[in-house]
Parts: sequence; structure tokens; C-alpha cells
Amino acid sequence: MNKGIYKYGISFWVGGGIYSIMNMIMNYKHTAQSNILFYDYLITGVAIIGFILNFTLLKIKKKS
Repeated sequence: MNKGIYKYGISFWVGGGIYSIMNMIMNYKHTAQSNILFYDYLITGVAIIGFILNFTLLKIKKKS
């Protein structure tokens, strides 16, 4: 197997799964579109913050 498959950590896949499940539940319950969009914006913001933190930690690790 290629090590590229393990490029992303388990938290990436768990986060993607939770995101998908929450969207399916909200769509199943016929939640208002504004609530779904707010949830999507919130998750996107958290993902961007996580990406920035991971990127900075990677740079710090490479310097060491």
C-alpha cells in the first residue's frame, strides 16, 4: 500500500463523517435552509482554523 493513503489523520475522516451525518440528519428533519447554511459556515470556519493550526505546527516541526 502507498503511504499517501495515510496522509490525513483519523481526525480528518472522523470530522468528515460527522459533518456528513449532521447534514443528512438536518436534511431528513427538513431543517430550514438558513440553519443548514449557518451550520455549514460554522464547520467551515472550524476547519479553516484547524488547517491553520496544523500548518503552523508542521512548519515548527520541520524547523526542529
